[in-house]
Amino acid sequence: MRIALEVWSSDFDQVLATCHRAEELGLDGFYYGESPHDLNLECWATLAALAQATTSIRLGPVVTNVLPSYRSTTLLIRQAAAVAAISGGRLDLRTGVGAAARYGRDWWEPQGVDYPGYDRRLADLEAMIGALDAAHPDIPTTIAATGQRAMNLAATRADGWETSFCTPAEYADRNRVFSDLARDRTVVRSLEIDGFLATTSPGRGRLLDRVQAERGGEDLAAVLSRALVGTPEEAAVRMAELAAAGVDQLLVALHDPHDPDALQALARSRALLG
Repeated sequence: MRIALEVWSSDFDQVLATCHRAEELGLDGFYYGESPHDLNLECWATLAALAQATTSIRLGPVVTNVLPSYRSTTLLIRQAAAVAAISGGRLDLRTGVGAAARYGRDWWEPQGVDYPGYDRRLADLEAMIGALDAAHPDIPTTIAATGQRAMNLAATRADGWETSFCTPAEYADRNRVFSDLARDRTVVRSLEIDGFLATTSPGRGRLLDRVQAERGGEDLAAVLSRALVGTPEEAAVRMAELAAAGVDQLLVALHDPHDPDALQALARSRALLG
C-alpha cells in the first residue's frame, strides 16, 4: 500500500521541512491543498518549489479545482506540465468535480470566483481531462468522486480514483460500485483519511485529549471510526483492513502534519504493514 501525506499550510518553511521529512521517512507522496484563501499558498507555485527541492517523493495537489473563472484549463495544464518537468515525472494530477454547490459557493464566490452547478463542473472536468490526455498523456490523473457520474469518469478516463473518510466496510461497498464501472481497467484505488497518530501509547492519549479539547467536547466516535488512530501497531491493523477492502493508497491528513512524532508514527505504521 502506498502512503501519502496531505498538507494544508501557508507557512512555506514548514511545508518544505515537512516534505523533506516525509521523503526521508520513505513516504510515497506529498499532496498540497488548493484554496482561494490564506489557508494555503498558491498550490501550483508551491508544488513547483517542492519539485525542485526533492528527488523521489511524488507530488501533487490534494485536489486541484477546474474552475475556469479562477484559472483557465489551458493554464492548469501548463502548470501541471511545468511541475511534471521540474520534478522529473513525479507529478500526480489530482482533481475532481468539487464540493456540492451549497458548500463550494460559500468557499469560492466571496473571492470573486464563479462556482457553477454540478453539470457544468462535471463538463469542465471532463474537458480538462480530454485536453490533458491530448497534450500530456504521460501525466497520471486521479479523480476524487463519490457521485455516480463523476465515479464513471474516473473509472473510464483516470489513472486513479479516490473517495474519503470510510470504515473498511464502507470502502468495500464503494469499491464494489466503482469496480463495476471500471470493468477491466486498472485504476489505482485511493482513500483520503484522517490520522491521529503518535509513536507511544501515552502520546496517543495526549493527542486525543488535545483533539477533544480543540473540538469543544464534540463526540468524536464517528470521526475516529473512519480514521487512523493510535500507535504504529494500532494503525497498521487498520491499514491492513483497508488494504483487504481494496485500498491501494492512503492519503493521510494528520491532525498536525508538521509534528515529527506523528510523521514517524505514520512511517512506522507503513513499515509494519510490510
